[in-house]
Amino acid sequence: MNGSNLATLVRSYLDDDEVRLLPDDPDGEHRLNTWGYSILDGGADVVAVVAALEFVSCELRQRTAGSGTFYAWYDEQAGQLRCSLTSAPADRLPFRAPYRASTDAAEVVALVAADSTPGLVTWNELGTVERTAASLATEEELPPPFPVWVAPLR
Repeated sequence: MNGSNLATLVRSYLDDDEVRLLPDDPDGEHRLNTWGYSILDGGADVVAVVAALEFVSCELRQRTAGSGTFYAWYDEQAGQLRCSLTSAPADRLPFRAPYRASTDAAEVVALVAADSTPGLVTWNELGTVERTAASLATEEELPPPFPVWVAPLR
């Protein structure tokens, strides 16, 4: 997948008629609405992908009844740009790790463009993590928040 085709893939999010808000079924909403786009060559046309994300969010605002959030983040471990739609507000997205909401899509897409080996974690980047009751009670071991581009629908 070259960087310019990534923007086309992001726009294809709108092609799925099943993408919709399900406020009474957050797990179903997450399964139905979360898409991942693999980055095979380590590159992305940042301007084109940002424009595609903004286009999708504008279209979703017009198509979707109710309030919600369209959002995107870079999953470093998978080497994927991921997009999703949720009924939740930007400060309650369904992540199990700390995240930082951003209104600048280029901040997220720049991470995609900068990754020269998407989806690859080298052995020297891995380490053993010892979990104790004391460490679970503190936030010392939590990774820094990762950026998530958010676009409220209403």
